[in-house]
Amino acid sequence: MRSCPTAARRSRTEPGPLSESCEAKVTTSVTSGGVGHAGVSLRDRLRARAAAHAVPLKVQLELTKRCNLRCYHCYLSEPGPELSTQRVLRLLDEVAELGCMGVIITGGEVALRPDFLEVARRVKQLRMTFSILTNGTLLGDSDMDTIAELKPTSVAVSIYAADDAAHDTVTGVPGSYQATTATLRGLLARGVRCSIHSPLMRETLHGYAGVIRMAEDLGCRYVFDPNIVPGEDGDDGVVRHRVDAHELRRFFMDRQLVGKTREGQIVTRDPEAEQDMAQRRLLGPCAAGITVAYVEANGDVLPCMGLRPAFGNITERSFAEVWHGPEAESHRASMRHPAEGCSECELLKYCTARCPRMAVAEGHGLRGTNERACELAAIVRDMRVAYTSGANCDTVPSGIWGPGGGDEHEETVREAGRRERAGV
Repeated sequence: MRSCPTAARRSRTEPGPLSESCEAKVTTSVTSGGVGHAGVSLRDRLRARAAAHAVPLKVQLELTKRCNLRCYHCYLSEPGPELSTQRVLRLLDEVAELGCMGVIITGGEVALRPDFLEVARRVKQLRMTFSILTNGTLLGDSDMDTIAELKPTSVAVSIYAADDAAHDTVTGVPGSYQATTATLRGLLARGVRCSIHSPLMRETLHGYAGVIRMAEDLGCRYVFDPNIVPGEDGDDGVVRHRVDAHELRRFFMDRQLVGKTREGQIVTRDPEAEQDMAQRRLLGPCAAGITVAYVEANGDVLPCMGLRPAFGNITERSFAEVWHGPEAESHRASMRHPAEGCSECELLKYCTARCPRMAVAEGHGLRGTNERACELAAIVRDMRVAYTSGANCDTVPSGIWGPGGGDEHEETVREAGRRERAGV
């Protein structure tokens, strides 16, 4: 079994190492990660080292494609075979050995798998962080008690509007809004970090202010995502729910959202730093298949959700063999080349949202452009011109975060710091 050069083999409860020097020269700082080593933040050092050796820092684990809701924008294909509990637990051992630091447990609806909390507990035992994506309709009191005990970095709950009728229209299930919000309140009452995840759609865009008020009243984070992606089966019919460029511009120009970006204040006004950031954007901010892996319910390993072809299947080979196999290495070789058609673009310095999956879906190839990223970059440029009060308008990558919205990454950064200080 091939082992990552930066990840020495360790027992199931020992932390993985952060070894070797960071060769990447990064001149910007990240507000939450701290700065050291000649101005290079811990987060950037972590990413650079992991990218250099293809360490799967984050694994998105899809336990099932089954769901009890019928959301009209859903991208998932029909449910099929699912990994056994034992294979999932063995997978967690394997990714921990390779240096993984965080697992996102997702579906479908995770609560349809009776073992999802056993999986979460195993992640915790392996000293990895975890978050859960759920619609919240099936979690009972005992489930919420266990989640609170395990202390996830975040539980993301899908809410499409701040009223019953609009939300339930999206889900296709009457009563789903009441069930979801009851779970959200129950988790928050138990001290669990939660966030409301709300994709921006034509049918619900008018209600985003209500979602913000709900989140603020609950003391909860919120995330708005402008990307509605085609179905895994190639059906692009769901894309009709996507907000058009004009309405998207009006949304992002709302002053109450200024500065609440996914990556925080990462772009400085120093010309040298901006030139360096532009180069990083040219190479692409996407970590799919480099430091991020997506494991489907049937065991297929993808670079990210929906981006095919698969590297392989873990029912046939170990995760390490799949991750370091020829299919994965070929993908990474392509991803490390500059994006095509971007180097001379006047919007490059504002672009942080180019998505390889969307580029493929639009017929432009893995390293091609994608229209939504170009639209967002133009909006960022215009925001920078429009707001001169000093507010952070430099980046609006793939979504808007409410206060504290980046916290799901912070425990990973803190753990990296602990490992680095311990010299492991």
